[in-house]
Amino acid sequence: MTYQVIAFDLDGTLLNGQGEILESSRKAIQQAREKGLKIVLVTGRHHTAVKPYYHQMALDTPIICCNGTYIYYPQTDEVKSANPLSMEQCHKVIAIADKYQTHLLMYSRDAMNYTRLNPHMEKFQQWVMSCPEAVRPNVRKIDSFNALIDNPAENIWKFVISSPDRQAMESAVEELPVSEFSCEWSWIDRVDVANNGNSKGGRLLELLKQWNVDPQNVIAFGDNHNDTSMLKSVGLGVAMGNADDAVKSQAKRVIGSNNDDSIAQFIRTII
Repeated sequence: MTYQVIAFDLDGTLLNGQGEILESSRKAIQQAREKGLKIVLVTGRHHTAVKPYYHQMALDTPIICCNGTYIYYPQTDEVKSANPLSMEQCHKVIAIADKYQTHLLMYSRDAMNYTRLNPHMEKFQQWVMSCPEAVRPNVRKIDSFNALIDNPAENIWKFVISSPDRQAMESAVEELPVSEFSCEWSWIDRVDVANNGNSKGGRLLELLKQWNVDPQNVIAFGDNHNDTSMLKSVGLGVAMGNADDAVKSQAKRVIGSNNDDSIAQFIRTII
């Protein structure tokens, strides 16, 4: 098999437990690029939270963001193939999150927005401030989500619902109609809420079609439930050793954890 593209999830996959790209992974990815393979990041993150890693690896490809909600082109700051939430959907998410007293992070066109800090956001802000200013993610505290939501010129990509109370989160998710929303657990205490129909796998297939690449000629790495659509959509879906068993069952190969040199070893074997 001649592979043409490698797709990577970030958190829990390409990033280790400290939120860093292993040097071994970086070198192996560079070797793959030198052999002509395209590298694409397919993540639940907002594009501004991808920039530090994108620039670290000097990539030139589009980024699939927010679990397939949109494709972002860093070189031109363009958004293509987007499916954001509607104004009505946004207000519904806020009402349900308030009902169960869960925390919300809202992803708008160019920023991640929150109204109050929680432990996750405090830790995230520490990482943000550690990034070089030129590629620092745009995270901001706002008084209310409504001003952004009610602006017809604004795009709302997704919400992240989080809480230390797992039952409260599950209740909130159950109340969000599956006909309107795509809810994917991106971590044990975080759920990504986007427009129905958005998925990493679906948007990756769309990008591959634009590139005229057969999905069978693609490798995808992932570790969480929001990665399964991508793992199943390509010729070689690879689950990390730290993934849940349910995720591993959707992959064709399982390698070591994100804290080991498993990605580098696998890439070198393939290329």
